Amino acid sequence: MYYAPQRNEKEASLHLDRGKNVWYDHGTGKGGTVADLVMLTRNCSRREAYEFLRSVDLSAAQEHNARSVNNVTHITAPGLIKTTDPDKSIEIRRVRPIECYYLTKYIAGRKIPAELAKAYCKEVTTYSHLKKMTFTHIGFQNNSGGWALSSPTGFKSTTKADITTINKEGEISKEPSSKSVALFEGFFDFLSWQVMQSSKTPSCDVVVLNSVNNLQRAREYIQAHEKATCFLDNDAAGEKCYQGVRDMMKGKEVLDMSDLYGEHKDLNAFLQASPGYTSDMKLTLHM
Repeated sequence: MYYAPQRNEKEASLHLDRGKNVWYDHGTGKGGTVADLVMLTRNCSRREAYEFLRSVDLSAAQEHNARSVNNVTHITAPGLIKTTDPDKSIEIRRVRPIECYYLTKYIAGRKIPAELAKAYCKEVTTYSHLKKMTFTHIGFQNNSGGWALSSPTGFKSTTKADITTINKEGEISKEPSSKSVALFEGFFDFLSWQVMQSSKTPSCDVVVLNSVNNLQRAREYIQAHEKATCFLDNDAAGEKCYQGVRDMMKGKEVLDMSDLYGEHKDLNAFLQASPGYTSDMKLTLHM
């Protein structure tokens, strides 16, 4: 994300996809190729734009960008997190409440009310040492203090693998607060469940696996409950995970809710396709 060069703005709204060499300005709803962007910023013809692009020294531009990024790591400001471990491919630069228009539009598109998303998620800015680029994501914190990351581009990752366990107060807690537990593969499915309950807080304990590969990390927490309700993806991995939960519970009640959204990949896809739900819904605290 970049500040739009043709106007003064406090929040970056210009998205540049370097892989596809295209851009989109969320402030104006316009986009195009890199050549179109040069024409816009330099007020020139297409031929002049191509001549300018041919004249650009890319190696110098990359070196300048690297120097700028390195300078950011030495700034100390509220919300800026310095993690300079060279062994990590993803470095967290900043965590703050969700403000970026790019992300709020993404959340609304998934029919998640902004107040609900802001209650459980943050705006997380990261730097990729592999790509030498900075990214802004929706971040959902796990029990280890790491973040499950998601963005409108389809990017998904994590800074530290772990589950997220949430109590009936809507807080991350490793201590069970009810006899039942609901399981979700990803945080958007958990938020979708909250929308369908019209509640900001869950009606029972919750485990968000953040990946089916984390199921064994949730074993002890799941077994501490008398009943488990699974809202897992409609695929082979989701079915395998459900069977794993059944094995863990050893005869206790385990419900598979995937038939509820059987025609869809997951609970959030079902929510998006369901009439009557919008991102403008007002939610209440669960009683």
